Amino acid sequence: MNQTASHSQTPEFGHIPSTGILYQQPPSSVQIAKTNKRAKAKAWMQDILAIAVILGTIGSVPFMVRSCSDDVDRQEQVALKHQLQFQASNGGAR
Repeated sequence: MNQTASHSQTPEFGHIPSTGILYQQPPSSVQIAKTNKRAKAKAWMQDILAIAVILGTIGSVPFMVRSCSDDVDRQEQVALKHQLQFQASNGGAR
């Protein structure tokens, strides 16, 4: 029983040579130049972004140190105020 599907959805490729090797025209010099410009622009943008991230990280360090220093100063003031309040309440009870 040999059966051939008459309703096959496989497309017919009449333009493919018998060797089965497909051929594509090489890109024109205009297409190559356009692709090269895009690649260069993309590389520049990536470099600029990387530099901006590095500079932003380095530049944020002084602000972080200042913030931490201010927080330590505030904590010292609160601790000193608490100690003075505690000493005043103990000094009056003696």
